Amino acid sequence: MKKRFFYFFLLIVGLIVACRNEVNNPGKHTLFDENPVTIRWNSKKGSSIDSFQANVQVHSMNNRTDTHPKLQETYLLSIKTIGERILTRIDFPAEEKYDIAARSIITDGKEAIVFDPNTEVIEKRLMLADEIDSSLQFLQPETALSRINLKFIRSEASRLALDMQEDTETGLFVLNLPPALLSKNNYEKLISSRICFDMNSEILQEVENVYIQEDGTKITSKTNIVYEEKDGVPVKVGSFTEIDVQNPNKIEVVSDCTVIYDSADDVPEISAEKLAELQQNGEVIEKKDMIFGDPGDLSYKETVIELYEDIKINEADDSLFKLLL
Repeated sequence: MKKRFFYFFLLIVGLIVACRNEVNNPGKHTLFDENPVTIRWNSKKGSSIDSFQANVQVHSMNNRTDTHPKLQETYLLSIKTIGERILTRIDFPAEEKYDIAARSIITDGKEAIVFDPNTEVIEKRLMLADEIDSSLQFLQPETALSRINLKFIRSEASRLALDMQEDTETGLFVLNLPPALLSKNNYEKLISSRICFDMNSEILQEVENVYIQEDGTKITSKTNIVYEEKDGVPVKVGSFTEIDVQNPNKIEVVSDCTVIYDSADDVPEISAEKLAELQQNGEVIEKKDMIFGDPGDLSYKETVIELYEDIKINEADDSLFKLLL
């Protein structure tokens, strides 16, 4: 369950984000091209988004250990505004291979419950720490699903005297948020937080957070959202989160005479016939725990890719969230 809660955490804290045309890594787009999305919008309930559902795939890639993104998690995501509350439900399927039962989570940002979706028996109830100052509640996470009310955001930012800039050439409105109003914990310090909005498309474009941990490790996290249009309206169909971890500490590694390659591109290629010959002569062995770069270097870059499938807008029933209503 640890892995599941990690990606649930990413979902909750990473919903402020960016548009597709700013992402310039073509490898990331391959996953979206291979997984076309369908969007169904219940127009009978209006043009605004009151509820949002999607089947989600989470892929990740570590530049020190992976050569391509790997599927890590799948779940059903449901978000709905009920009254003044924004409720999120995550349904994780059972994994028979690992003897993991199906579990579901519902949260309103202040409280979260973990329960068995088959019996609806609540197994755990958690009170969530209020990591963001209440004055920043105007940056609600549901705005990442489609267009935003940029006029309201600009007005609130001005009222709070936040550091903001407008660039008419690029069409960007940038907010630099005070770290003191954001996340706090005992092992790392947030030193900067920047959010970029596209003033022309009225969507979020990029959020960047920079942290320093107790041991001097610097973590830079950037999140971008991928949109597709439905009847002229941008709809979130996934996201990219890039995490750059720069650890100044080194560890001593006993040399085993292994050649060091900085990336998979540096590894020389051989034919299948040559590989078979080397294996037959015992001159080559498979190394499953290959690490690219200096083994003593603890720095790495990780990319988390979130893909949405079968999106349904304004179809979620209140009963999905009844255990927390």
